Amino acid sequence: MKVLQLICIERDTTDEENAVMRNEVDGWVQDTISRRVNITGKPLAGPDTAKTVRVRNGQTLISDGPFADTKEFIGGLDLLECESLDEAIEVAAKHPVSWFNAIELRPFRDGRDAPQFIDHRKLQQILMVCINGVPETPEVEATIERDCKAWREQIEQSGVHLAGEAVVNASEAKTVRVRDGQTIVSDGPFVETDEFLGGFDLLNCDTFEEAVGWAAKHPIARFHQIEVRRFVDLSSMDPSA
Repeated sequence: MKVLQLICIERDTTDEENAVMRNEVDGWVQDTISRRVNITGKPLAGPDTAKTVRVRNGQTLISDGPFADTKEFIGGLDLLECESLDEAIEVAAKHPVSWFNAIELRPFRDGRDAPQFIDHRKLQQILMVCINGVPETPEVEATIERDCKAWREQIEQSGVHLAGEAVVNASEAKTVRVRDGQTIVSDGPFVETDEFLGGFDLLNCDTFEEAVGWAAKHPIARFHQIEVRRFVDLSSMDPSA
């Protein structure tokens, strides 16, 4: 089972809490790599750096900021390969962010093959497919599915696509928090909004503008929206870079 693990920031944390997370996260990464459940992962730049892309009547509309105007935001992500959802929950509960904020788990919807490992240094941008869950007519849905397949074939041939997949509906998400040593698992996403994450694509584009261009070509942008976010550059903190 492949699972998208979202690092969810719900509140401001204290200097002491931040120190705990900094000190503990490397141990979590090394443990998950040794267990071969960690495909890749990286922090994201702040939501203020996001661009949300829509296409309406042939016009590309780009707005600053994330697709959902909330105080909560996605601060990073990991791709996991777990035997079961229970194992994914156990892995998430060991992540230090879950001790102070939350981890949302979204299994892949279609179970398509993904790489067993992606070097985090290749992660430059993510396209987050944001939908409102309202279906179009069957004819339109069939067109979207056809066009999405063509878009994916095109971006995979370009060489900038690292991985991507649709994820299960928000109602099937699990949100994990650890409080006072107790793992608390709730049904649904970490924040309730009309729109929700329907899928993602990890890119290695030369520029952020190139990633925005791919978002504008995405068929979903004609009906919903695509949020484009940068990953944080960790090279200055990575001695192996």
